[in-house]
Amino acid sequence: HTHRTTMDSKQKAEVEIWVSLRNLKSKDTFSKSDPCVIVYENQRGKGWVEVGRTEIYDNKHNPDFKKRIRVNYYFEKRQEIKLEAWDWDNARTKSTSGQDYIGGVTTTLANIVVDSGMPRKLLKRSGKQACKKKGLMIIRAEQKTESNEKVYFKLSGIKLPKMDFGLFSKSDPYFQIFRKSENRWIKVYQSEVIKKTLDPRWQPKTLSSADLCNGKTKQPILFKVYDYDSVGSHDQIGEFEVSLDEIKQGSRIGLKRPWKKKDKIYGHIEFSEFKRYTEASFLDYIRGGMEVQVMFAIDYTGSNGNPTNPSSLHYRGGRSPNPYADALQKITSILEPYDKNNLIPAYGFGARLRSTNTVSHCFPINFNDRDPEVKGQVGVLSAYHASFDGLLLSGPTYFSEILQLAAAKASSNRFDSNMQAYTVLVILTDGCIDDMRQTTDTLVQMSKLPISVVIVGVGSANFAAMEKLDGDDHVLRATNGQRAARDIVQFVPMRDFKRDPYGLTDATLAEIPGQMLQFAKSRKVPPHPVVEGKWRNPDPPLAQGSVEDSKSGVPLTQVGGLFPQTAPPAQPHYYPQQARPVQGVPVQQPTVVQVGAPGQPVWQAGQPVQPVYSATPQPQYVPAIELSFSLSLFCLFSGHKKREFADNDHSSPPLPTPTGMFRSSQLYPSSQPQSNLHTCSSLPLTRRPPRGNTSTDHTGGSLAPPHR
Repeated sequence: HTHRTTMDSKQKAEVEIWVSLRNLKSKDTFSKSDPCVIVYENQRGKGWVEVGRTEIYDNKHNPDFKKRIRVNYYFEKRQEIKLEAWDWDNARTKSTSGQDYIGGVTTTLANIVVDSGMPRKLLKRSGKQACKKKGLMIIRAEQKTESNEKVYFKLSGIKLPKMDFGLFSKSDPYFQIFRKSENRWIKVYQSEVIKKTLDPRWQPKTLSSADLCNGKTKQPILFKVYDYDSVGSHDQIGEFEVSLDEIKQGSRIGLKRPWKKKDKIYGHIEFSEFKRYTEASFLDYIRGGMEVQVMFAIDYTGSNGNPTNPSSLHYRGGRSPNPYADALQKITSILEPYDKNNLIPAYGFGARLRSTNTVSHCFPINFNDRDPEVKGQVGVLSAYHASFDGLLLSGPTYFSEILQLAAAKASSNRFDSNMQAYTVLVILTDGCIDDMRQTTDTLVQMSKLPISVVIVGVGSANFAAMEKLDGDDHVLRATNGQRAARDIVQFVPMRDFKRDPYGLTDATLAEIPGQMLQFAKSRKVPPHPVVEGKWRNPDPPLAQGSVEDSKSGVPLTQVGGLFPQTAPPAQPHYYPQQARPVQGVPVQQPTVVQVGAPGQPVWQAGQPVQPVYSATPQPQYVPAIELSFSLSLFCLFSGHKKREFADNDHSSPPLPTPTGMFRSSQLYPSSQPQSNLHTCSSLPLTRRPPRGNTSTDHTGGSLAPPHR
């Protein structure tokens, strides 16, 4: 199989988590709480397992715990972490029985690493916020320095004993290195053999501190020196134990034979070159702000089968997701936290588009050429399922156009000391490639760009051509003989993981950190320093002026506040538009913000506010709860009866409205002040323009006259 990983990708990183709590509520009658935090990891097949707990602070509501919890980090895995804060009344027991539960946070290790230091709301088990909506947990994470330490060394032998019989015979020495693990030794390295010499000089080697001693620099490391024999077993010359802290450049250590009683030296081993240094890791780049930009390309060729047929790989009628949807769901769940704005370009190839009746080998699956991006996992899956209404499966299978598009995107991204972005293209396909020559040439050119290509084979077809693109065993060459600068392709057949629900993502994504580091090293670009506060996936407590769903308690919109905010661009028409933050607007009191369609003015606190960004006007949706609340107040104070909008009150073609949503394009706030303005406390609504008149929106487009 080609889904094996290199040594670098197999190595795990060890992350240290430490916690602070803020604004806790007293659980004791006459004193403050005595907080303690327990950290759990949802381990595969075992459920929630405790991985560590902090110390207990007496009578403190804003503790900064000193103890750090160590957790192994894997980029290719979804690692769920739960942190529970307790008021620990009985210090004699470690059981939570009899202790008072304060609140907790459930997230993923990826989110903790990406958004280290971000305040998160403490929630009760019911999901409601604990501590009177003020309790916060601040979680920080960093990689252990010693787990990323490298050791460079060059060994030489001095006057080793002759192990072969004969007047002019000499030894053929080589050495092995062993790491101590509990009560046994594990071999981590074996050198080359130097022929016919008693003073060998071996080639220099670089190993990680984790390989040599698990990062424990005072732990002994075992070196064994052998004489190589072509026939029979090899003869051991001698051995010695030494720790990293004891080694210095020029150190000379004698070889001993523990199985003999005499304490005799059998030659010496010299560390002629020795250096310890810390090399930047994948986590260093992630914590420094590097963004992993994800792209998807989906195979819509006819060989997948009719989507209405249960045997089709694109079958739409089953209770469980089809293979394509399953792969999309699993891979996006891993990569989502690393994408800064969570906007994912999703493309298709090999389909006949109904709009043009032509076969396309590179088209956005939301059919929006201006904005092919969709919002996260939900957006990708929604776009995928909705795409079949606008296309027919066709063929042939061409990769080159998709690859050229991804290459253009990667080349437009900067990877330097100021900005770092790395692209991951995931191609889902069911068969062989019909443009192998063009695909190979394009991949060789892409090997110089900040990009990795993951190919997931769906179905049971022959994937021999895909395996040729994976450069694990060979260097990919273009038709003109040019060699790839590095291996950027990973091919994984999905059929190998039918019985392993986690194996697909493990095999698919395990090589990406190593490929990214190889590119950064070739460019000599170090990671950015960590700046706390630039969070990618903010989950802040409600700030003054935010709108909260009365049932779920989820903020629909946040105005001002203490946390960084970004306004996402317009989303596809099939995906309900979320309320967007309005930045830079002072808030005197809590107020409902009514968000219009892209490019239209936004009403807030009695006056229109310019949109944060503009886009092509199209029907969008806002949560019905805030719109209904505004209309109810309007009707209450003005005496008018609440009426539903007519479907023909807008100029755009009608689109199906999700349950509980109104079209925001039906709200036509005038861009000019009008005299016939009804006000409802601080929530104004304008009358619609009179029949026969038109008004101009922010982008200059004409708004059709209303029906009423």
